[in-house]
Amino acid sequence: MKKQQASAELHRVVVETLTRLGRAFADRDVEAAVACFTPDGAAYGDDLEEHAHGHEELASFLAEVFEEPFVMGWEVGEVWARHRSDVLWFVARTEAVLSYPEGIVERVPFQLSGTLSRSRRHGWRFELFNGTQPVTQARELLVGV
Repeated sequence: MKKQQASAELHRVVVETLTRLGRAFADRDVEAAVACFTPDGAAYGDDLEEHAHGHEELASFLAEVFEEPFVMGWEVGEVWARHRSDVLWFVARTEAVLSYPEGIVERVPFQLSGTLSRSRRHGWRFELFNGTQPVTQARELLVGV
């Protein structure tokens, strides 16, 4: 099956929006990260209990994420995106970049997906954000050991 990547404009919107959120992650700035979401936006992670809905839950969830011993960021690769009017949905292959205080940097495959909506006042913001680490055969085998 032939892959279709996002148009240049959709790719730009996704990368810029993910970059804005990534800067907030790098700065561990809860307020800036929450501002990347609509008031009733939601975020989901790998774990079944890893989710937050609305600004209040997102602030609490992100504050907890930012307590990790590493700073998390990502480098965006291939993007698939579509839109209707002021709503855009996407999947982006990324590489998560985990930077530890000791100077260690770990890179792992990561997939980000979500739905963005645009308003005149706030520009593009997340209605839904999902970040997952794909299960590889090697990871699967390690789990069974």
